[in-house]
Amino acid sequence: MEKLLHTEKELVKKLKEGDSFAFEVLFYKYRNKVKGFAVKIVPAQVDPEEIVQEVFVKLWLKKEAVDPGKDFQSYLFSIAKHLVLDHLKSAVNRKLYFVGEHFQQDLLIDEGQENMLQEDAEEKLQRLIDEIPERRREIFRLSRFEGLSYKQIAERLNISENTVDSQIRNALAFLRKEFRKFIVLAFLYFS
Repeated sequence: MEKLLHTEKELVKKLKEGDSFAFEVLFYKYRNKVKGFAVKIVPAQVDPEEIVQEVFVKLWLKKEAVDPGKDFQSYLFSIAKHLVLDHLKSAVNRKLYFVGEHFQQDLLIDEGQENMLQEDAEEKLQRLIDEIPERRREIFRLSRFEGLSYKQIAERLNISENTVDSQIRNALAFLRKEFRKFIVLAFLYFS
């Protein structure tokens, strides 16, 4: 009979070697702690169980990189934090993609706060669009609000399609960067 693994360091070492039993022991030991951590930092639209599953899948896939000499719990929380940030970035990018009337349609927060946040977000978005340099803003509006193709915009403004593309990319990069700040602040305010 194999001797029982007593220390976390031994479990992490076995995990690194691909031992599925060690992985299972670590999973059951830490899943509730990771879930508790996730609950504190994830927005309402992200299921903390999903984060827990993703953390441990990522742990298993990158088990060879685990350092048994370092604090294992900190390592797990670091993975969780990065996954939550990825979810937030992804949510912001999805919102920016649907700029316009459907911008806030699927933002999941408490009903009482939804209208207030939607109005704030639409106001903030409009202010940010107004901050874009005039020519870039015109190109962005023709694309996103009037639905013109890059070719149609290029012909209308007598510029190249590459210029249209780069101006829209620059506008979106600016909006993503600035709107992320708003989303994070709103998340902190409404949590």
